Amino acid sequence: MNIVVGNDGRPHSERAAEYALAYAKAFQANLFMIYIVGPKAQEEKEKNIKNGMRVLGRAKIRASDIGVPLATLLEAGEAHETLLLAANKLKADALIIGSSGERTGRGRLLGTSTSETIFKNAPCTVVVVR
Repeated sequence: MNIVVGNDGRPHSERAAEYALAYAKAFQANLFMIYIVGPKAQEEKEKNIKNGMRVLGRAKIRASDIGVPLATLLEAGEAHETLLLAANKLKADALIIGSSGERTGRGRLLGTSTSETIFKNAPCTVVVVR
């Protein structure tokens, strides 16, 4: 079983990551954690890459402590597109995401959130953690 989880280090993503770790442990699944660097100014990209490495590093330690196999990925792109692509490529059985309840970026204009878009288009079960 393969599980994909997005984690950008914000509180709702950290809750999703903790849920994914417990889910992976319970089902003896492989866990893939993705930190996505969005399309922003170059200065912000460098800061976000460093933050991503820190977030994923902490997750590796946590996963190791509880005995969950974890592969981490640092990707660039739009969150919903990147997570959906990863779920397809990795043949995910579940995609776990956090939701802050806010609409950001393009979603604010279109009236949809990242979690809504993923939920409607995912090739697998989606778990939205709040």
